[in-house]
Amino acid sequence: MNTKDDRLSSLSDDLVIKILSYNNDTKQAVRTSILSSRWKTIWKSIPLFDLSSDYFTSRPHEVTRYLSSRNNEIELSSVELSVGEFSQAFVKTVVDYAFSHNVQKMTIIWSGGWHNKIPNFLFMSRSLKDLTFISTTRYLNQPEIKSSMDLPALTSLHLENVILDNQNPDEYGGLFSKFLNLKNLTLFKCSIHDHNPFISLSEFSNLTPENGLYSFANVVAPHLKNLTVVDCQGRLKVYAPELSSLMYEVPCFENFIANGVSCLERVDFYMCPYEEDDGDAIIKILQQFHNVKYLTIGLEIVEILKSYVDELSDLPSSFGKLMSLKIFPRKEKGKKKVKIPRQVKNFFLGASPNAVVSIYSRKEVKTLKDATSAQKILPKLQGFQWFLLSVILYATIIWFFGAMLHILDGYVIRLSNM
Repeated sequence: MNTKDDRLSSLSDDLVIKILSYNNDTKQAVRTSILSSRWKTIWKSIPLFDLSSDYFTSRPHEVTRYLSSRNNEIELSSVELSVGEFSQAFVKTVVDYAFSHNVQKMTIIWSGGWHNKIPNFLFMSRSLKDLTFISTTRYLNQPEIKSSMDLPALTSLHLENVILDNQNPDEYGGLFSKFLNLKNLTLFKCSIHDHNPFISLSEFSNLTPENGLYSFANVVAPHLKNLTVVDCQGRLKVYAPELSSLMYEVPCFENFIANGVSCLERVDFYMCPYEEDDGDAIIKILQQFHNVKYLTIGLEIVEILKSYVDELSDLPSSFGKLMSLKIFPRKEKGKKKVKIPRQVKNFFLGASPNAVVSIYSRKEVKTLKDATSAQKILPKLQGFQWFLLSVILYATIIWFFGAMLHILDGYVIRLSNM
């Protein structure tokens, strides 16, 4: 074999670009180019870059050098940028470069600065389809995003730990009125500063507000399919005629109104914490889900409904299409066994007596969680076992060779004395 053969140089440019793009590590991709003489310029055509590492955040001149060296004819598919260490003018230069190269996906990590006011230029792109904005600041120091975001091509938006400030409350569509193609929206630890926020999105299919704070939100989404609401404080009114899946877990249930949800098939309905006087609100909400086929509710809800048997006895069952009812405790502490009154059973199963019912006790849930935790720990234990076996094997080999050398030394000594 000819040792001078450069097999790396025989790889196609497309394959090399995929290899260099695999870990989305810009610094490593540039360094890897020394492996082959032909790779020295290929990194310039990588369609993504990650400027969120400590290496770049502390060296803005390296970012400028990298951007000036790129092949300007190559569009960008993905960009990750850490904001906070750089000046606003410098970040605008990087973002403008990305937008001018039709970037499709962008992740921005905000660590503070600029008086906690997020500039509009971060949200002005005709090409961007997927945007993730994560603030790492403390809750009382959340940055603000104004309503003047202009991202017409955006289909997926993830916002985390920010304040949404609607400056045009009378504008139709509200906060996301200019997101004409938005399908997926996740709001995690976000606060909405608007007396009456109105969200109207024609192409909406997935909405996930979690750990949020708002006074009242009115959501109109004709094509919304999946809605997940977890630990949010505020009133929520939803009009979604095509909604098929709902997960709702919040501390206060009197603040949820669902209209036009005739297509709803699957509901996961929990409350934590709960109060005994929440029963009327719970019953009203459950009656909205009359077409549901698969219903999962918290055991805590059943415990509350036990105090409302008189009210339930006068109500007909609303669940005529129910195929499956699961009762699952969300809290480990509480009564180990809960006896379900006849009136509660009739409320859920009176119109669907053939529905499959699964009731899980707190003890069963705890056992299941322990088993799940054990499964997560098992690979680590197995890895430690392999490490321990390797150490034992290594020690055994060292001991064996030591013993052999000792025997050989004794044999040599005996030969020398003969």
